Amino acid sequence: MPWYSIRLPQCSSYQPMNSSLSRIKGLVETLSAFLQQEKHDCQEILATAQQAVSALQGETRDPRLPRLALHLKKLQEHLDHLHALAQQDFLATIRSEVNALGQTEADRRIATVLTAVLQVQPLPLNQFGEFLLDRLAEVTGARRSFLLLYSPESSAAEVISARQFASTNLSLEEYGFSRTLLRDVLRKGESLLFQDVSKDAAYSAEMSVRNFELKSVLIVPLKQGSRTIGAIYLDNNTLAGTFSENDVPLVEAVAAFASFYLHHSGLLSRILQRENRVFLDGEKVVGEIIGRDPKIVELLSTIRKIASLPTTVGSPTTVGSPATVLIEGETGTGKELVARALHSESPRASQPFVAINCAAIPKDLLESELFGHEEGAFTGATRRFIGRIEQASRGTLFLDEVSELAYPLQAKLLRFLQSNEFQRLGGKETHRVDVRVVAATSKDLKAKMEAGEFQAGLYYRLNVIPLRLPPLRERREDIPLLVDHFLAKFSVAYGSNFRLEREALNVLETLPFPGNVRELENLIHRMAALSDSETLRLADLPLEILQINSQRISLGNDGFFRMLSCPPKDLEELRLREEEIRQLFASQRRQLAERALQQTGNVTAAASQVGVHRATLHKMLGKRKPEGESPQS
Repeated sequence: MPWYSIRLPQCSSYQPMNSSLSRIKGLVETLSAFLQQEKHDCQEILATAQQAVSALQGETRDPRLPRLALHLKKLQEHLDHLHALAQQDFLATIRSEVNALGQTEADRRIATVLTAVLQVQPLPLNQFGEFLLDRLAEVTGARRSFLLLYSPESSAAEVISARQFASTNLSLEEYGFSRTLLRDVLRKGESLLFQDVSKDAAYSAEMSVRNFELKSVLIVPLKQGSRTIGAIYLDNNTLAGTFSENDVPLVEAVAAFASFYLHHSGLLSRILQRENRVFLDGEKVVGEIIGRDPKIVELLSTIRKIASLPTTVGSPTTVGSPATVLIEGETGTGKELVARALHSESPRASQPFVAINCAAIPKDLLESELFGHEEGAFTGATRRFIGRIEQASRGTLFLDEVSELAYPLQAKLLRFLQSNEFQRLGGKETHRVDVRVVAATSKDLKAKMEAGEFQAGLYYRLNVIPLRLPPLRERREDIPLLVDHFLAKFSVAYGSNFRLEREALNVLETLPFPGNVRELENLIHRMAALSDSETLRLADLPLEILQINSQRISLGNDGFFRMLSCPPKDLEELRLREEEIRQLFASQRRQLAERALQQTGNVTAAASQVGVHRATLHKMLGKRKPEGESPQS
């Protein structure tokens, strides 16, 4: 049965039974407490009566008093027995039956979700997540939800699928409270349940809790062994107590299945999408910039210096410095990673990081993506859209490939950078936002400006703080470090322990890598994914790379090439090399003479072909022959 034809019962069919079971549990506990109190009261009354009988026995020897004392003692024993019977037999049985009913109901709910998932056709990752979230919403009553993948090594997190969220960008305000809780859940690897977060003293003041009127929240980690690799988030902003303790094992069971499914279907090895990933640990963002080359060391120092620039004097509403940064570097050098490091190291780290690739969006849609639009602004604008600039309020806006902006749009962006004000398409209201703009380009932006293809005003406004990222060919000594980093990364993704043979690493260190670090990462990923062994060898390199390097490899094995490419250590080695070279040229002369002699059949013709005297030809052959001797003798 296809996934889109499955229709499960709505959550209302599950809630009454859960509610009734919880009510029965509550009544049982109330009755138990009542009986305990009654036992205490009876014991006090009987103790008082027994004291009165003892006092009377001291005053008179009436034979009825000992019988009365005995009856009181037996009454005490009967009351204790009845209390124990009620508590340990009847009430304990009721508790056991209610718990069994609750477990049966929990098992039924788990089975309902997992059966639906197992019947579904194979889906892309985001559609699988949406289907799973829909099933959970049906059995728990969640209103909003999302599925998140997480890399504990880098702290990179990405929302794969979301329901009732405006986007899957984890850095936006609507995810603000989620990010706060996720850090704890992902670090500890434990589930978190709030019956009503709006009344929780620790979190009720959170802006997103107030703005989205959050009440019930449940977050469950996705685990792979002892590693936390993601989370399932559920909330309800209309009803407190939507989730109970019974929902925790339900969602944990579904999370365990989801981890198993994602791992064995190969979906967990996917690379987190660059545009939507968020680093939950700022220190690990900088740690993703690998290298010991002086250029990289200086770059990291500059990043920290830029990130820590103070807030502009006289701007109390500004978060950190608004100074724009222009990152220039070839494709694949890590421009977005540097932009994220600038964000995570700055006072804006807790605010949104919004990225947009100017080259990936059609030019006629880019203005709307940046500035937003009002309903009816153009054909197809059926509702208001908040643009990327507004989404990044108080945070960082990353404009990748800014050189691809259309010339008219450059003027509008320049006006915004100068005033921090803009209007949505089709709107008349002026909006003001505090955003730090970080732009990046793989083109020579100054050359484009001088050619009249990029506005000079915008260039100088963006180029307040320039950063240049070196290509990989300028820091080849970092290649082994990067290889080790990527091997560790994909070892975790594939549950293996990959290593690279030295011979293969030698080849990688000589490649030009026009795609830079990204090309190297993809190459290691390809080798790891296709290898049958944990040891990645020279033969695992793609054929096109082996062909490109065949000449270089052959030269590397040639003694004459090594001799000429490396200087001698001392005079003795120089003399040995001179002798080797003499022998090498003597061998070459002999081969030339032998080939000419074989082609012509006699010494005279062979000497004429080579262009030397007969006697010289004999010397080239390495022997002297008397005049008139046949060439074969």
